[in-house]
Amino acid sequence: MKDLALVLVADHHWRRGPVWKAALAYLFGRRERRVSIDWELTFAWWRGQPYLIRMREPR
Repeated sequence: MKDLALVLVADHHWRRGPVWKAALAYLFGRRERRVSIDWELTFAWWRGQPYLIRMREPR
């Protein structure tokens, strides 16, 4: 449940937040990769807020 909440919040920040914050998160944010059975997710953390920058099927 905790991972699902992180995905929802990070996706919300990426899609609905200011474009300049998303760009800073993409360029300079701390990266975190999580792999589940169905998805490989990459988050960028910028000033304590997560941004979902990649979501793809695992290889």
